[in-house]
Amino acid sequence: MPFRSGLLLAFLIAALGSTGASAGLVNVASYDMNNGNGTTQFTFGYDYFDFSYTKNGQATPDFYANKNGSNQTIPNNAAPKDAPLTGGTGKLTDGLIATQVYSLVSGANGAISSGAFAGQPTQYVGWKYQDPTIAFHLAGGQFVNSIALYVAAFNPAAPGETNGLVAAPNEVLLDVNGQPVSASLTVTSLNAFTQMLTLSGFGSLSSDSLFSLTLKRGPLQQDGIDYYNNHVKGFDPANPNDSSKCVGFCDPDTGPFASGFRVEAAGGQTGDLDPSLGLEPWIMVSEVQFTAAVPEPSTWIMMIAGFLGLGFLARRRRFALLSA
Repeated sequence: MPFRSGLLLAFLIAALGSTGASAGLVNVASYDMNNGNGTTQFTFGYDYFDFSYTKNGQATPDFYANKNGSNQTIPNNAAPKDAPLTGGTGKLTDGLIATQVYSLVSGANGAISSGAFAGQPTQYVGWKYQDPTIAFHLAGGQFVNSIALYVAAFNPAAPGETNGLVAAPNEVLLDVNGQPVSASLTVTSLNAFTQMLTLSGFGSLSSDSLFSLTLKRGPLQQDGIDYYNNHVKGFDPANPNDSSKCVGFCDPDTGPFASGFRVEAAGGQTGDLDPSLGLEPWIMVSEVQFTAAVPEPSTWIMMIAGFLGLGFLARRRRFALLSA
């Protein structure tokens, strides 16, 4: 066997030994959204803002990075957006995927308040009573095949109300250049506190496009059901100071101490709760990643072999013509 042919054969055999598919992350040039919520919404000292959000070309965080996304006591989808973040990047694309319970990796001023991670940057951006939309501008010249969101998950092993009314989105809507795109959603639990939501099945979309993700809250989880039964169901508007029918305290429907749970989480229900008609209050996100698939080694080998075959046939044809 000629040396050149033997070398080519050895290359093909070695390459065929590697069959695992690989993938590369597409860089996010910037993303736009309304900032998260904080102490105005009864978070008791915790702010879930995108504190590190910085406009491209600037050295310090954006003016709105430490502002509440809604200055209303009870935020909602229809409320004005008070802290628009545009033209930069921050917590959602810093490469850090939160794997701890959200309360351990959050704080009031951009740093984790206490515990083993005290002083480190907070890891989550969160929205209460809202379905946030985040628009992503990606580095061009690539093709996106899947999108992953890393979110805080409801932990069913935690008893009572200790989950803090936080759960993963139930649905993620994908728009590309302003048009809805059908995609399948896969949920993977990384641990008791974190889930990865993967959007796929939409083929290959150019990274030159504008990608928008709308995160939709899911139905009330057990902590929300417990909260309603313990603090909302027994509230009597005729006797607002009577907490005898509540556990510890009553959450009023109106006034400065109203959290808005009955309307914004329980769907306005009174009496016995139908959980399917309610929505879990909080969505929290730590990272969003866009992936471009890279062809498997075997695919490249088949392409190379095809080109070599075409070259061989062309050479034989040329030889035959010269011999005729």
